[in-house]
Amino acid sequence: MNVEEAAAELNVSSRRVRALIAEGRIPAHREGNAWIIESLTAPKTRRSLSPRSWQQLARALKLRALEGLVGQERSRTAARIKALREAKHPSQLLLDWRPKDAPRDLYMDSLVAYAELGHDDYLKLSVKRPPEYLRDSQDLAQVVAAERAIQGATRKSLAEAADVPISLVRDIETGKPLTSLGGLRRVLKALEIEPRALPKMVLK
Repeated sequence: MNVEEAAAELNVSSRRVRALIAEGRIPAHREGNAWIIESLTAPKTRRSLSPRSWQQLARALKLRALEGLVGQERSRTAARIKALREAKHPSQLLLDWRPKDAPRDLYMDSLVAYAELGHDDYLKLSVKRPPEYLRDSQDLAQVVAAERAIQGATRKSLAEAADVPISLVRDIETGKPLTSLGGLRRVLKALEIEPRALPKMVLK
């Protein structure tokens, strides 16, 4: 976990995370010029989300997409979903994030209810991306772009992992006609996206 991902999980700034590392409150080590967080074992450093951030997380989890989010709001929401997926105890993480004046949301209320019972396995299944029925190129674009952001990958790193040109990743995420169905399948495999069906693609 890097500093930015830790900041998203703790709902603090990257500068605050570095300060906590310097104080010895967050165990970390350096790899080159970057801090690598070894564990977040100090729950007192974790802040609850703002009602707005909680709503953004709720919407992203329900839609399994980051639609409508841009910039820092998008990257932080993506990092929080990743943190929930990777947390040993996602129940505690979700409860720590819940604001005192959390707006009512049936989906999030149900997740919180399971979290209060300590049902970590259920929460892990809930935040995991299920098999996707991709109806059209826009569905495909949204799913790939969202999953790439959640996994913290760049277009370049995804292209390298899938062994495809970066232009193919860009075309997928912008809904353009594709040159390679095989390349598309490699991109989906690299992101661990299991499609129930692929849209009828218009090949160049």
